Amino acid sequence: MTIQAKVPPALATSYNFIVDHDPGDIGKYLEDNEDDLDPNPRQPLKNQFGTLADGAVTQAEKDRATVKRDSIAQAMWNHYQRVLWMRG
Repeated sequence: MTIQAKVPPALATSYNFIVDHDPGDIGKYLEDNEDDLDPNPRQPLKNQFGTLADGAVTQAEKDRATVKRDSIAQAMWNHYQRVLWMRG
């Protein structure tokens, strides 16, 4: 629990650092020969994941999301039960 209590302040600190040091300003922190580095490595390209919806979510989409959420929750629960069983 002592580690978990440190996570929110660490995340807040990271967020504040990123806000203060805009990723677009990375060029001034790089050496001259590193100007061609991607300032946002591993970030998705624009529209790589699709586009925004034009309207409200349909009932079919809600049902599909509910099934997916429940299957993920069940898998997590099963894994947790296996860990408990292995620990005795």
